[in-house]
Order: sequence, then C-alpha cells, then structure tokens
Amino acid sequence: MKNTSHRLHDEGAALRSLLNALLPWAAAIVVLLMLPHVFAANSTITIMNQMAITIIFALSYNMLLGQAGMLSFGHAIYLGFGGFMCIHVMNYLQAADVPMPLPFLPLFAGLFSMGMAMLIGSFSTRRSGTVFAMISLGVVELVASYSIIGYSFFRGGGVGGDRTLGVPFFGVEFLRQIEVYYLISFWLVASVGLMYLFTQTPMGRMANAVRDNPERAEFLGYSARWVRFFSFCAAGFFAGVAGGLFAINYELATAENLSVQASGTILMIAFLGGIG
Repeated sequence: MKNTSHRLHDEGAALRSLLNALLPWAAAIVVLLMLPHVFAANSTITIMNQMAITIIFALSYNMLLGQAGMLSFGHAIYLGFGGFMCIHVMNYLQAADVPMPLPFLPLFAGLFSMGMAMLIGSFSTRRSGTVFAMISLGVVELVASYSIIGYSFFRGGGVGGDRTLGVPFFGVEFLRQIEVYYLISFWLVASVGLMYLFTQTPMGRMANAVRDNPERAEFLGYSARWVRFFSFCAAGFFAGVAGGLFAINYELATAENLSVQASGTILMIAFLGGIG
C-alpha cells in the first residue's frame, strides 16, 4: 500500500513538472496566434515577422557566445547564405515546376548554412577567444567583399524572387502577410524549441563546460575543438533558417544580410536580450 502511494505521488509530481514545463510554450503559441488579430495592419504584421526572424537569429548567436563562449563578428554570413539559398531554391523550383511547398524552403536554407558553417568551422573552431573572433571578422569581410563581385551565387549583391508563384500549401498561397506571419511563427516555435532541447543534450552541457573551463573538459576526455565545432554548426543552421525566413518575408536577399554591420547588430541585440 505504501509503495503504491509513493508511486502515485511520484507520477503526480512528474505530471506537474511536465505541465509547468509546457505551460510557457502553450502560452507563447496562444499569443502568437492572437497577435495578428489584435494588430491587423499589414505593416505591423511585417514588423512582427521581422521580430520573429530576429529572435531566431539572436538565439542562434547565443548558441555561440552564450552557450559555447565563442565571440563571433561574422555570424551574419550564415543569415545571408540562408537567404540567398532560399531565393535560389525558390526560383529554381518555380522554373522547373517542382511541387515543393514554400514552408519547406527554410529547411534548405538552414542545411546550406550549416554546410558553410562546417567548412568555415573546420579551421576557425580550433581556437576560441580572440583568435576565433579575429578569424570570424576576416571571414565575414572576405565573404561580404566577394558578394559584390560574385555573380553566380550572389548576383552582384542581391537577388529577388516571388513566393506567391510556388505550389499552394493546403490551399494557402502566401499572398497575404498574415499567412507569411503564421509560417514564420511556426518556424519560430520549432527553432526555439530545438535550440532549447540542444542545450539539454550532453553536447549542449559540454558546450557550457568548454565555455567555462576548456582545460578541465579536455582533462575529462572531451575534445574542446569538436564541441565548439558542433555548436558552431548548429548555430549556423538556425541562422540559415532565419535567413530563409527573411527571404520569404521580403522576397529579397542582399549583400547587407551578410555584412559585418549585420553581425554587429545581432551581437548587440543578443547582449540586450541576455547572453547565457
């Protein structure tokens, strides 16, 4: 009888803990669903779209600096890579008449940015601190300069598309801003949830350990370089998702998206929101 009572008590405590964990997410989803009905102007919805994109971008930067202790001056290049790739995929699918719905395009943007993060992170994550920061600054200046003259991918600094020409998604053609808002809101909740789950994984915990004391983490048998590398790639993926959503919202990707100014802006936004 006592064992049954203890088991029921433990199950009740676990259920309460689960409800307490899910309640903030449910409240956030309800707020996101109601906002465009409270602020119905198209200009206001466009601003809310930009706010949601910035939240994803800032949280991806927090994965670098707040979770892994890597100060980057070039995180915006992954936003830019994601935006350009999203526009190119959008235009290709429309030209080739491939039935790929618009909501899946941010995934392609994120994967492409993650691939670029793997390439750049293969040499930049060998060190942290000032060395990593200076390498990131050099890379962003190199990419930003090439974006002006590189026509094959960057189109000389900018490329546009039309999101309304794609295949409707369950009858939604994304002609109105409120439809784009709900698309971005879905990716916002999914991205924030996945980034939170990443922080709860052993890799996320080790990123905190490498941030606080890389020598001790190495002594315990963990490679600080590989921990930084995986965190770097994950941050690049979510920055690419933000870039893809930016391209969908504005139907445009420009060289300004991957400049050092954009990197500095998201650095300040992340600090204002709180690093950690």
